[in-house]
Amino acid sequence: MTDEVSRFHNITALSLYIDTHIIDAPDEAAVFLRRLMKEGWISLSRTDVMGTELARAPDEKRADLAEASASYPESYGPMVWNQSRWGSSVWGSEEDHSRLNDTFAILFPNVNRATARGNHLRDVMHVSTAIRYGGFGFVTRERRLLNKAEQIAERFHSFQILSPEQANSEAMARVRGVRELHRLEPHRGSLPSWPVESDVPSGSAETTQ
Repeated sequence: MTDEVSRFHNITALSLYIDTHIIDAPDEAAVFLRRLMKEGWISLSRTDVMGTELARAPDEKRADLAEASASYPESYGPMVWNQSRWGSSVWGSEEDHSRLNDTFAILFPNVNRATARGNHLRDVMHVSTAIRYGGFGFVTRERRLLNKAEQIAERFHSFQILSPEQANSEAMARVRGVRELHRLEPHRGSLPSWPVESDVPSGSAETTQ
């Protein structure tokens, strides 16, 4: 299955949003997750916040990172002053405002939003935008976000904050389920041969809750 075709597929119906650092992370779990998208098993998307963060990347890396990010569909979140890009955000509703505030309160309970650091605001924007568009979860290595995964799931209808390993676990559980369905109902057609169980990175053996 070619990238040109498969990247628009989502065989397992798993839709994830990724943090900016995931687009070029060289670790095995992140590479595996990106390949799952290229093979058509899952969907990976970015929020408009990624563009803001990439614009601040070092000059020698910015062009390559921007090219890598172009592989992912972009979702526009509600505009936040000094963080959103003009023309790459939407005018927020009361629901957007409430979601952003609730996400901030969970992720940074002891921080004053008026004086919060820009990277804190962008973390909140990433997560709240992913929730806005109905993603299953947000994939990150940021420990301060992963530590709040349970509270976010409780507040936002089981929305997940996942490490790449956890995201791979969820994806592989769904891959197995789809393959079993196709085995029982052969008329559904063929599936990509990759991945096999031996390809799954270590640390990705257990499914998420």
